[in-house]
Formats: sequence, C-alpha cells, structure tokens
Amino acid sequence: MKYIAIIVLTLLSIGLLAISNEDLNFLADKELFDVALKHADSILQKVEKGNKEDLETVLSYAIRSDQPGLAILCDKRLACDYSSMDAALQWLSLSQDVEMDSSLWVQDVTEIVAAFKDPLDKAVLNYYAFAGVNEDISLAIATSRQYNSVVETMAKEIIDEISVQRSDSIALGLINDFYTGFPNSKYAQIAYYYQLYHLSGGMKWDEFRAAINKYGDVSPVHAYITAIYLISPTYRKTVNNNKVALNEANELLKHACSGETQILLHDSYSPMDWQNRIALQRAKVDYYSLIGLNGFYGDEENIVIKAKAADKAVKKLINQMQAIQFVNNDRGELSEKFYWLGRAALLDKELRIKAAAYFGESLRFGSPRKKYDIEAWDAILAIHAELQIHSSPMQWIREIMHYQGIVFDDVSEAADIAGKPYSRVALGDYNNDGMIDILFSGKYLYANQGNMTFADNTEAANLTNLKSSGGLFADFNKDGKLDIVCLSHDEDGEGERLMKNQDGSRFVNVNERAGDIDDKYPSEAAAWIDTDGLGYPSLYVANYEKWQKRIGYPDFFWHNDKGYFFDKSKNAGFLHPYYTDKPGQAGRGVAPADFDNDGKQEILVTNYRLNRNYCWKQVNDTLFVDIAPMYGLTGTYKQGYYGHSIGADWGDYDNDGDLDLFVANLAHPRFLDISDKSMLLRNDGLSYRVVEGDSIYYWQFTDVTASAGITYDELHSDPLFFDADNDGYLDLFITSVYENDRSYLYRNNGDGTFSDVTWLAGARVFNGWGNACGDLDRDGLLDLVVGRGNGAKILHNITQTVNQSITIKPIWADDVVILESNIARFKDVPQSPAFGTRVTVKLKNPQGHEYQLMRELSSAKGTASQNAAELHYGIGNSSVIEVKRFTP
Repeated sequence: MKYIAIIVLTLLSIGLLAISNEDLNFLADKELFDVALKHADSILQKVEKGNKEDLETVLSYAIRSDQPGLAILCDKRLACDYSSMDAALQWLSLSQDVEMDSSLWVQDVTEIVAAFKDPLDKAVLNYYAFAGVNEDISLAIATSRQYNSVVETMAKEIIDEISVQRSDSIALGLINDFYTGFPNSKYAQIAYYYQLYHLSGGMKWDEFRAAINKYGDVSPVHAYITAIYLISPTYRKTVNNNKVALNEANELLKHACSGETQILLHDSYSPMDWQNRIALQRAKVDYYSLIGLNGFYGDEENIVIKAKAADKAVKKLINQMQAIQFVNNDRGELSEKFYWLGRAALLDKELRIKAAAYFGESLRFGSPRKKYDIEAWDAILAIHAELQIHSSPMQWIREIMHYQGIVFDDVSEAADIAGKPYSRVALGDYNNDGMIDILFSGKYLYANQGNMTFADNTEAANLTNLKSSGGLFADFNKDGKLDIVCLSHDEDGEGERLMKNQDGSRFVNVNERAGDIDDKYPSEAAAWIDTDGLGYPSLYVANYEKWQKRIGYPDFFWHNDKGYFFDKSKNAGFLHPYYTDKPGQAGRGVAPADFDNDGKQEILVTNYRLNRNYCWKQVNDTLFVDIAPMYGLTGTYKQGYYGHSIGADWGDYDNDGDLDLFVANLAHPRFLDISDKSMLLRNDGLSYRVVEGDSIYYWQFTDVTASAGITYDELHSDPLFFDADNDGYLDLFITSVYENDRSYLYRNNGDGTFSDVTWLAGARVFNGWGNACGDLDRDGLLDLVVGRGNGAKILHNITQTVNQSITIKPIWADDVVILESNIARFKDVPQSPAFGTRVTVKLKNPQGHEYQLMRELSSAKGTASQNAAELHYGIGNSSVIEVKRFTP
C-alpha cells in the first residue's frame, strides 16, 4: 500500500505540474519562451505520450521558439501515429537542417512512409524524400480520387495564376493544364468559373457549351456557376431562346441546392447563406422570364412590360426578393439584393419612388469593385428626371430614405485638386495664419485661403524638386514654426529630407546641418514621438520593400537632440529583435499612442507581406522593447504568417478613457487561411493569467470587429477615428486601395456598434489611400482630406446638427505645454505641437449627468497620414466643466 500511495502521489504531482495546452499556446502567443522552458519536462512528456492535440500544440510552440529538434520529434509522431502529411513533409524539411546519421534518416523515412496507406500519400513522400521524377507523382495524382493537402497546394498555385491572368488564351491554356494535372482537385470549381468567364469573354460559344455539358452539374457549386452564366443576357442572346436558357438555369439551381456548407471560389457559405444565394438567382430567372414575355433580355434600357396581370407578377417578384435574408454584406450580397429589387420595382410605373429607394439601399450597402453603383445611380437619376423632382438627386434620395445624419460635400474641384493623384495627406498650419493647410505626398503644399479654397504654394515653398512620397509636419527645432520631414523611396542620395520652415512661407533642406536622415531605403511611413518630453520630437521611419529584390528593410529611429538628429536605431533597441533586420520587414505605417496610460506613447508599426507588426515601448530614457507579442498586437499567427497590415489608428471609440485600435489589413479571399482581416481591437486594460504559479500581466485587446458592425473588405488601407457629427463618439473612416474599391464611413451608434453611412453621407471615394481630418473652415465640424490614385478629395463637412464642439491646441511655449482653446488665438501662438499630450474634458449634459471625453495628440496614423495638430471634442449640447491635461 505504501508503494501504491507513493506512485499515486507521484502521478498527481506530475498532473499538477503538467502545463496545459491552453497555457502553452498562451505562452507561445506571448512569446514567453523563457517561462515555457520551466516546463520542459512536461512539454517533452506531451511529445512522448500525448495525443494529437498535445503534439500539435507542442509543434506550434517548437516552431515559434526556434527549437527544430523538438519540432522534429513532434512531426515524426504526428506523421507516424496520425498520418499527418503536413507533419511528414515538415519532418523532411527540418531533418535536412540538423545533423542526423544517414542510415537512421533512411530508417525514419521508411517508417514515416509506411504509416501512410494511400498510394498518393506514399508517392508524394517518396517524391520529396528521394527526389522522385515528376512522372511518378503525376501518375499518382491522375489516378487518385482525393488529394492530400500537398497536392491541393500544388493545384492552388495554378489556380492563383489563372485568377490574375487577363489573356483569354493564356488563361484557357492554364485551365487545360489544371484539368489534366489535377482532375479531382477541390479547386476545380474555380477553374470552371474562369473557364466559362474566358470562353464567354472571347465569344467562344461552342467551347462554352461543351464545357457546360462536361462539367455543368458535377457538384452543387458547378451547377450554381453554370446557372449564373446561362442567366446572363449576353449568353441568352446567342442562343436566341430566352425560355430554354432560363429553364435550364432553373433546373441547375435545383441541382445546386444543398444542406451542406459550400465553397464558391474561395468563399465559404453556410447552408442558409447558400440557399439565399440560390433564391436570389431564382428570382433573377423569374425577372428575366417576366420581361422575356415582352421580348426583352435584360440589358436594354427602359424595359416596360405589358403582359396581362403584370402588376401582380411584379409584386410577387418583389415579395420573393424581400424574403431573401442575407446575414451581412461582406461580399456585396445585400447591395445585390436591393439592386434587383430596384430593377423589379421599375417594371411597375406606380413603384417609381420605391424603386429609387431600393437602388438607394443598394448604394448604401455598396459592393466590391463598384459592381452595382453606376447602374443603380443612373436609375435614380432617370427616375428623378422622370418625376421632375426639384431638389438635387442626392438630397431627394436622402429624403425618401429618411436619412438625417452626417453629410459631406465634395469641394475638390473648387480647391483645384480634382484629378491630381496625390497619395498621402498631412494637415498643419505652416504659415501661422490660424487656418489648416494641406501637404500632399510630402511636397505638394496647398495654403488654406478660407471658405474652403486653397492655393498651390508648392513652388513658392521650395518643395517642387523633392523626390518624396509622403511627409509630416512638426516643429523639430522648437522655433514656433512647422517644419516638414519628407519621405522617399529614392536610393541615390535624394531621399528623406528635413525641411526647415524659414519664414512661414519657404522651406530649406537642413539634412547637412541637422542630421542626414536619408537612409537610402524605401521609406513608406513615419511618426514624430517626443521621447524626452522636452518638445523636440524624435523621428521613427518605417521602411518598406523593393519588389522582387528585397522583402524588407530595417526601420530607423532618429533621436532629436534639440534640433539635431542622431541615428539611435541600434542603441535604443529597435534592431535588437532578430526579425527587425537582415532583411527586416515591409513597413507600411506608424501610429504612436499611449494605450497603457503611463504618459509615454508606444510606437505601433504596421508591416505588410504577412509580416508581424511591432509595438515599441520606451522602458527608460534610452531603451525600447517590442511588446507587440505580449499585448497581442503582432497580428494573428497562422502557419508562420500574420497580416498584410497597411495602416492603423487609435481612438477611444467607447469613451471608457483608454485608446482602442483599428488595424487595416489587405486580405485577399484566397489567402484568408494565412492572413488577417482588418480588426477593431477594444482596449480592455490590464489583465493577467496564472501559468503554473507564474502570474503574467499584459494589456488585453479584444477583437470586436464583427460584433461592432464592421464588415469585411478585401482592400482596407488607412483608417481614421474622428467625430464627424459632434455627438461625442468617434466615428470611423476607412479608405480602400485599388481601382473601384470603396471607402467606408461608420457612424458610432454610442453603444459599441457602428452603422455604415458612407454613401448617404457623401463620403464614398474609390481607390483611396492616405486621409486626415481637420476643421478646414473653422465651423466646428471636422472635414476630410483623402489621397487617392484617381485624384485627391476634399470633403467638406456640412452636417446639419445642433451639436457643438470645442477645439484644443496643445503646444509648446517657453518650454511648457499650453492648452490653447481659443481658435481666434491659434494664429498668435507657436506652431509647436505637443505630440503625446492627452487632454480630458469633463462635461455635463442638460439632464445633469457628468461624463468625460479623452483625446490624445498624435503625429501620425495610417500610412504616413497626419491630422491637424488639434484635439476636437464633439460635446453635443453639454456644457464644459473642466479641461485637464492627463498626467499618469
């Protein structure tokens, strides 16, 4: 009994000391590898005796902590005991990098291959282990009915080529190669989609029909794809028989019905979503059938039906479409639904206003690639003209949609910037006249003349010859005038420039005297941070990549010593982590913020190309450490990748007194398995976790993107928190890059959620990049300036509201920070922004309730975007009790 008791106690102690998978994942995510090493015995026990979950957890930890020996042990067990192809291949890869006896290696390979029963699996492993010939693996692929992950990855590489190929002939050749090489791939439906796309685009209707006959109904997704092509007016005109084509499409849609999750292209649809997609296509068939009775195909203008009982048929069609309930508009589903409701309503002359409202709803939701925008707006204009409405089309549509909210007016033409493809935006009062001026792309300077008019002073300001792509204002020598740092991709000595403001009208290059900050790297973004708290802001520069030459570069930190700049990148710790140099990351944005309320701004750096993000914390006067992994700001680790992060912005959107974060990620659907979507991260403050006796404290950020009402977009680029309607809650504006992709303006509902008001607010721009806000006309409302490839925009805020605002300008004067709140005096005080200053305004509303608003002055956000150096507080109809500078 004594020995039994000892054994039981020993087992219990092992169980108590054994680290859980959840805790090990936590330590790996936080990169607390030194803490994990305390549990090395427990971790090794998982490898030797654990189940599949144990092995996968330890493997992830081993890879992230750079322990190839431990990873090899996990991979072998996963391969041999659980037939994991990914683990087997990773074992083969890692085994090449460690010393291993050749005979033992062959023995292990033989054991691993023997663990797989499928002939294709064996062929793949032998191919990679023993450098097999292509014919061997090709034959195995051709004769296999189901592929492993390795073969599907090979198939996807061809699909990725097909999806970006514009030439019909080249694409069709690739598709033929795909069918030959991977006849049973799960990506066959994508090949089929592009096959019909290119055949119809090339008007090769015989081949088009042959493809349908061969593949048209091999799966529910194939049937759906076939139906959408048969429905198209272009195809139906070629067969010259509406009824036959539509009947065939209807039958295919029946075949497409399924109670299982379906993958269409790269998107996954739940059974409910899938049924709704089919229902919408059936409604389109019914629409085309109805107009077909009158000889229309659907691509004509002014479609009119005269069939008997047409009004009943139209109302039935509308009811049919209204019953379709999509859960979100991530792929433009709701925009598509309301567009077709508008088309259906147009068939009845009595429903003109309802049709306009439907088209308005389609535009309100918006869709990728501007799919319905032009036709929906043209329809609204036609109805507006037909009904002889006296108010403007936009004013009328807002009225019939009962919209009363944020409104912007595009004044780009009057400002003489329309059509000028400026990319980045910085706002500041460079000539000390109290008005906010605009710097585009680091060199095009527009002076504010008042009344929303601007004068191009680029040449007069001596900026014409700069090779810059972006720039930021700051008074780097604390003489009371705004200077400029210009960013550049130039590598021949004409890159970054410190441009000193001479007299409020002209700038001169002082690199030679103040410090040569030209790093000859492709500098993409920067920010000013007053690390010493003396009013001399230092400069962090994020460097990008050279396409197909170098995947990243180290960033630079230039310490400002009373107007003179010194490279402290290495000494201050910015190049200490292995991932920051040789080659470095592809930096896109810099966004400083004091999110942990200690009085010092952290430096968030957003990196592209699926790289990790940085977040530098100043731990003493001269040292910075990257706390991004500890605080969950690297992005989400997926198979060694993170996100295509572009820009970020901080703001207290929930008014709880700390700064929340939005990170914009470019997220192509075909790469979502390894990349991040854009994220709204709510700051939930200090948290802790106990891991086997170790109390670990960290700042908690919670991803609330979906619950807050922020929809997925593939191409988000640069976010901006600002209070557009002076209600005290920060709204969110996001640009999206690429031709025909739309921006977003989300109005803060005051309850932690947002509503998309972009189109109705007049804030929809396409192919946007940098953006910034400031009260350009001093009317108390924040205006927007947006850089974009198709011509920059100035959006004048003309919102009709009784809400009031106050503006506070934190500045350095006589070596102290002053909070100037009298706008009339802005021209009389030094233009020396006190970056990092946080100011809390205490307010009382008419009901007697007291509350606070917090804002912090930051020098940059997004991708080298800069708001005016002023703090804006929408106060509604509340009264100000106290204005106070925050001190920790």
